[in-house]
This record gives sequence, structure tokens and C-alpha cells, in this order.
Amino acid sequence: MDYRAARPSAGPSYARRRRRRLDRQHNRHFDDPRLTCRLPGLEDRSPIRIVADGRLRLPMTSRLVQTAHEVPTWILTRKDADAVRIKAFRQCGVEVLQVDVATGDQLDLAAALAILGNRGLTNVLVEGGARIGASLIAQGLVERLVWFHAPKIIGGEGVPAIAHLGLETPEGAKRWRRVATYPIGEDLLQIFDAVVAT
Repeated sequence: MDYRAARPSAGPSYARRRRRRLDRQHNRHFDDPRLTCRLPGLEDRSPIRIVADGRLRLPMTSRLVQTAHEVPTWILTRKDADAVRIKAFRQCGVEVLQVDVATGDQLDLAAALAILGNRGLTNVLVEGGARIGASLIAQGLVERLVWFHAPKIIGGEGVPAIAHLGLETPEGAKRWRRVATYPIGEDLLQIFDAVVAT
């Protein structure tokens, strides 16, 4: 309810139970995700799996890498990334896309999305942490937010759902319009569309 997530030290079991109650397909980011569609009859319809990994830290033993020949897998990384790691990923069937670095030593997400657009991708579902969410929102790169709420208040012990946006005043905050709300068990799913400034 307070837009905070439990810290990892709170244990993955609570998070796993909650996410499974919501939707098994949203249980992807724990441990060693596959990022595949496992709905009956749609197993062969998995989208391209894309990982933003500027330092190429994704383990070669991960399920993402090990299944790259079966399900298209792309890694977005820095242009100065380790050439030996790039070659190893490519030998496993992973397509490695090199992207410019923006300020703060992070991947230039606008450039990354432009690369994906040039390759024919018009929709990207981003599942990530507070920093990538904040970066995408701050740069105006998010058109829709899909937000899950649990009927719990984590408080100051939790981590923010969205990291610091660098706002000077509340007037600088991006505006969103709620377009749908769905109860899912005890939890709530809300969908917001970005309000385009006129």
C-alpha cells in the first residue's frame, strides 16, 4: 500500500508466495528466471528476452543463457564491455547489443530503446528494480505502468518501488491517469497511462 518493497533480507518466501497468488507468470525475477511464457498452449510464443546488463554480469550458467538457442535472448551492454564475455555469450546463442553510456555510467536507455525499435520491437515490458524504473520514468520513456499492491505497509524498512527522480518540486512530477483497477485475491492491480504534457 505504501509503494515499498520488502528488502531481500525479509526473505524470498513471502515475495514468492505473494507473486504466485497474483499470477505465476509474474514470478520471473526471483533466483534464476527463464522469462518465458508458460501458459498452456502458448509455450512456443515467448517474447524476445532482453536483459540490460552493462557489465555483463549475467552468469553463463543462468537459464537465460542456457536456453538462448531455444528462446531469443538479447543482452544490452556497454560499447566498452569485455570482448571475451561478449564472444562467450554469442557462442551460447545470445545476441549482444552494445549501447552508449549515459551520464552516471549507466546504459543510455533512450538509445537502447531506439536500437530495439530499429529491430522491429514496438512494445517492451520492463520488469526491474527501483533504479531502472526511475531512469525510464525520468527520461519520459514509460507509456504505461502496471502496478501491483499488497494490503501491507512495509514502512521505512522497505525499499522504494521507484528510486530518486531528482525532482525539485512536486510540480515537476510526471502525471499519470489510472485506466484500470483489478482485484486479484487480496491484492490490487492498477494500470496507469502517462499523461502527455500539452
